Amino acid sequence: MQAFVQRRQAAFDELMEIGTARRGQLSEQYYKQQGPDGKIRRRGPYYVWQRWVRGQKYSVRVPKDTIAQVKADLERGRQAQVVFDKLFDLMEENACVQDTDSKKKPGSYRRPVAGRSHSS
Repeated sequence: MQAFVQRRQAAFDELMEIGTARRGQLSEQYYKQQGPDGKIRRRGPYYVWQRWVRGQKYSVRVPKDTIAQVKADLERGRQAQVVFDKLFDLMEENACVQDTDSKKKPGSYRRPVAGRSHSS
């Protein structure tokens, strides 16, 4: 159990070192516009940060002067996801160990008997 606690704390510490982070992606968008001379010109790029939150897609325009920061935040977001996955794997592994440990101890878990109520 001590090893689990130490590994979990190491993952939490790693998360705290990441700092700001974002999920999603940054897209470049261009628009076509007809000029006064009748020629079609491409305008842009415009930058859009897109992400999914609770099943809903959000898109936000990003000013050009913040593109570097947003890209860095997105990279840290990918790093954070790796740590989250590692943390979840650790927690799941610990749950399986506890399941195995409880099976080794006789009487530590009693299966309810069908049709019987413990409230009477």
